[in-house]
Amino acid sequence: MKYVFLLLVCFSTPAIFAQDTEAYKTVMKDFQESFNAQNVAAVFDLYTSEMQEAMTIEGVTRFVNGCFEQFGKLKSLTFIETAEGINSYTAEFDKISLVMELQLSAEGKIATIQFQEP
Repeated sequence: MKYVFLLLVCFSTPAIFAQDTEAYKTVMKDFQESFNAQNVAAVFDLYTSEMQEAMTIEGVTRFVNGCFEQFGKLKSLTFIETAEGINSYTAEFDKISLVMELQLSAEGKIATIQFQEP
């Protein structure tokens, strides 16, 4: 019986990770396109309702416009690692490379996002 359980775990785990990976790929692509287009409303829509309440549309506007002005366009995102449920990526901008930390909610919305120096 325990072998059946182990077999089920082995076959279901990749599917869970694949779904998770696809959600992150989709959100990162949407974020990058919206950021580069300076489409603040689209970036705001990627956030969870809790993040929207905490940051407000004005805060997201300052975040997007400030980052775009300071760093330039977001050229690429390359996976680094997952630690404590947060995915880290190298974010290559026109003017600088930063580490982007991203966590999605179960609904595939941005629950945490921040940029920092490596």
